[in-house]
Amino acid sequence: MDRKLASERGAEQKALAARWSIATEAMEALAGARSLEAITHVLRAFARRAVGADGIAVVLRDEDQCHYIAEDSMEPLWAGQRFPASSCVSGWAMENNRTAVIPDVFDDERVPVEAYRTTFVRSMVMVPIGGVEPIAALGAYWSEFAQPTDNEIALLEALARAASTALENGRLFASLEALNEQLERRVRERTAELERSQDSLRQVQKLDMLGQLTGHVAHDFNNLLMPIVGGLDLILSGKRTPESIERHATIAMQAAESAQTLVQRLLTFARRQPLTATAVDLPDLLGGMGALLASTLGPRIALSVDLQPLLPPVRADAHQLEVALLNLAVNGRDAMPDGGALSIRAEARQSRLPSALAPGRYVCLTVSDTGAGMTPAVRAAAMEPFFTTKPSGHGTGLGLSMVHGLAAQLGGTVEIDSVVGQGTSVRLWLPVERTPAERPDPPVVEEGAKARSGRVLLVDDNDLVRNSTREMLVEMGYEVVDTDRAERALGMIESGDRPDILITDHIMPGMTGVELALRLRADHPQIALLIISGYEGVDLIAPDITRLSKPFRQNHLQACIAAARAQAA
Repeated sequence: MDRKLASERGAEQKALAARWSIATEAMEALAGARSLEAITHVLRAFARRAVGADGIAVVLRDEDQCHYIAEDSMEPLWAGQRFPASSCVSGWAMENNRTAVIPDVFDDERVPVEAYRTTFVRSMVMVPIGGVEPIAALGAYWSEFAQPTDNEIALLEALARAASTALENGRLFASLEALNEQLERRVRERTAELERSQDSLRQVQKLDMLGQLTGHVAHDFNNLLMPIVGGLDLILSGKRTPESIERHATIAMQAAESAQTLVQRLLTFARRQPLTATAVDLPDLLGGMGALLASTLGPRIALSVDLQPLLPPVRADAHQLEVALLNLAVNGRDAMPDGGALSIRAEARQSRLPSALAPGRYVCLTVSDTGAGMTPAVRAAAMEPFFTTKPSGHGTGLGLSMVHGLAAQLGGTVEIDSVVGQGTSVRLWLPVERTPAERPDPPVVEEGAKARSGRVLLVDDNDLVRNSTREMLVEMGYEVVDTDRAERALGMIESGDRPDILITDHIMPGMTGVELALRLRADHPQIALLIISGYEGVDLIAPDITRLSKPFRQNHLQACIAAARAQAA
């Protein structure tokens, strides 16, 4: 008898241990639940087995009703149904925040007997879920009249407490998510507000820059227009000798060429200067500039050039790079009024590059002087347009900004190191060109009547430019027919009136000069093509069509005509 009793107790303990194991698994699952739906799913999966019940139900408080939202039962109970909270056991448990233990459902005033009479339920336990103010309840049902054991009640209450904790955690996480969303919304709103403020600031800065640009350019151009207008006025007065006419014309031409240089600097600063980027051999370029640099610096400044052996070619516009180096040399000279030394060094680099550069191979071209140096404030503003420390009338303030614009347009950058009293070093970083530098054959210049003979069709919608160019061409010996529209020029050619040379402006109403040139190159390849451009849209011009930038002189026009005729031959 003792052996049988011991065996029964052993089986009970094993069954109890198994139930607690199931309950532990359920509580671990509830620890990760963040919603009522997830909590309900866990309770349906584990609660009935954990307490050894014939059925369980999860009841949700819905104002003054109890909503049976889920069940796991040997027979259907009340899933999906609602009952008044005042007349059901779950309502009592939630209202009183106490566990209801009922050994006999037909002998307890809290039980609506008629609702249970048609079911298998004979005893039950109902546990509230939700802490201080329960919002749900977990019920367990048995098909026999009996007092639920302490372990069954303890297991059910443990599951209810775990579900309550999960609900509270869910609330906290929902609150945190709402707070995060609110913070993110505020950050987005603040970011948008800051962006609008920055846009407004940039607009103000642009307007300020435009005002400075307009003022400086107007000042410089008025200074340049004065000798042009004054000289031409004196020439047109008819009271001048041939010698004075030549003198005034020479002064006017010098002023016009200075204006052209100023425009080029402005375009380079704005990174809009049309560049002919090719492989440039720095030793050759600096060798060709030696005499110019020496005369620019003067006898009191020692010039030294130190180039790395086997220096690779850089990708640059040779002419613009010469202008940039000359600007740096002039800045160095002006920083050394009592004399000093200026050095030009170059080395290829692939590592320890400035952060502004993309990975790759570059040549670092450094121009250093032993002059007065710059203060931190001057160094920070040195590359701003029109910033200059020189006296009024001695410099445009575009030198370093032009160098910076050129470097950026070529895919490089500029750095400045300077110490007051110790001098300045400007490092110009230029990308290495993989294609080796070519040494072009000297152009064949046509001479005599053959060079200046032929029929030219001139197209330009600007009357003043067209008339001026026509006079140049006539003076050079060409027969000239002109029109202001590309469509008219095309019609003349298609009707049989074909010139030897077409000279056309680029930007015009209707058909552009490039469109006209491309049409003729396909249909009439024997016609030489020359496109003239002031600037706008110059990047759209096909690189294999000869082009000439405004303003130009007669010898420039003749050289470009020769190149165009050689290309068409």
